[in-house]
Amino acid sequence: RMEAATRQFGVSILLTRNFFKLLSESAQAHCRKIDVVTVKGSNVPMPIYTYDTFQNQVFPQLRAPKYSNLDLQEVLTRQADNYDLLTWMSDPDLLQLRCLATPEFMKLFDKGLNNYLGGHWEEARTILEKADQMMVSNDIGGDGPSRAILKYMK
Repeated sequence: RMEAATRQFGVSILLTRNFFKLLSESAQAHCRKIDVVTVKGSNVPMPIYTYDTFQNQVFPQLRAPKYSNLDLQEVLTRQADNYDLLTWMSDPDLLQLRCLATPEFMKLFDKGLNNYLGGHWEEARTILEKADQMMVSNDIGGDGPSRAILKYMK
């Protein structure tokens, strides 16, 4: 069900509340609540989240360091073993993936979502249209969750 909803919301990754709760606070801070839904077979509304990624771009070719006797797999394993919370703010690939998910965008979308969930649809519409425009250069030419909510409010 969640996999099908990724297409509906125009995102690559959807997270349930249960999965979201398993993440560290630092990881949660990089996720975006995009709606509250009731899934088939349940009558309990649950929030859903995404981790925004701009995937349709060119990434550098992964290679082992030039003067290293380690192969690429060993290098990547060592990097994973040395993971810490600062990785979210320093890893070039994570930063590149999230280049469009600026703090300004996140704040604006959150305000639009809260207006939508609170029943203030006119305000939500105006704000979510602005959020959609902020993501115009991403894979789908806008923000999938903003567009899904805007479509629902029509």
